[in-house]
Amino acid sequence: MQVSLEVNLGSYVIRAYEPGQITINLPAGMVAPPAKNDAAHDIFEEPGSRREILRNSLIISPVQLIRDWPPQTFEELNREHFDRLSELEPEIVLFGSGETLRWPDPALLSSLIDNGIGVEVMDTAAACRTYNILTADGRNFAAALLVK
Repeated sequence: MQVSLEVNLGSYVIRAYEPGQITINLPAGMVAPPAKNDAAHDIFEEPGSRREILRNSLIISPVQLIRDWPPQTFEELNREHFDRLSELEPEIVLFGSGETLRWPDPALLSSLIDNGIGVEVMDTAAACRTYNILTADGRNFAAALLVK
C-alpha cells in the first residue's frame, strides 16, 4: 500500500507499507549507513532520493530512525521496549501493533504514561498513514512499528 506520494526532503517519511516491510524515504543530505542489502533491509538510491526497505520492527520520528527495534512480534513486547521510547521525549507515541490492532498491557506503557507522553495504538498500516500526517504538522512524536 502506497502511503505517501509527497516527499519531505528534510524528514524521514514513510513511503509505503505492506505486511513484512516498510519503505522509508531518507532525509536529503543525511549520512546513512553504507548501502547494503540483507534480510533485514535494502537501500535504493535514485536521483534526488534514497529509500530504505526495512523488514524488522523500528522506531521512527521525523528526525531519527532506529532500525531493528528489538521486539519482532507482539508477544515479545516488554516494558523496556517502551522505556526506550520514553527516552526520546516525544509528545506522542504511535504504536503500530502489526497487521491487526492489538492493545499492549497498560503496565508496559507505564514509563510513557508516567512521563505525560500520549500513546495512540493502531495497526501498523494505520500508524504509517498517521505518521506522515503528524510529520507534515511538525509534531514532536515517535512511531514504534511492529513489521511482522
